[in-house]
Amino acid sequence: MKPIDYLKALGTAAAVLVLNLALTTALITVYGTLIEPGRPQSHYRDMAPQIGAWSGPAGGAILMFAAGLLLARRRHAARNVMAFMTATVAFYVALDLSLGLATAPAADVLTWSFAVSLGLMAAAGFVGAVVGGRRPARGEA
Repeated sequence: MKPIDYLKALGTAAAVLVLNLALTTALITVYGTLIEPGRPQSHYRDMAPQIGAWSGPAGGAILMFAAGLLLARRRHAARNVMAFMTATVAFYVALDLSLGLATAPAADVLTWSFAVSLGLMAAAGFVGAVVGGRRPARGEA
């Protein structure tokens, strides 16, 4: 990979993380306005981590799958898609871990569920890259 590819991988990881946080925020807003409107603000504050606990991992996996798929489809001849995805996943883990440790104690961040979530996100990214890299043989539609 070229040095610029690492910067692109960092941008991809940051974009996936920002989109995932936006998705989680949108789901919390939908919960507050459509599912249980009129509750005290403390109720929504208490529900946000519970909603984020399932929407964050699911959203991360879906978004990283999409990133892998798009990266593989837009493959440049000189770019190794798996190496690029490895860098993207590494940057995502570093960013997510940094944000987590900046807002909560390490014991609250470094959990099995966090590790499993990151593992699923990474696997989804690589699966997306594999699926996106498949090209139909000549004569196939």
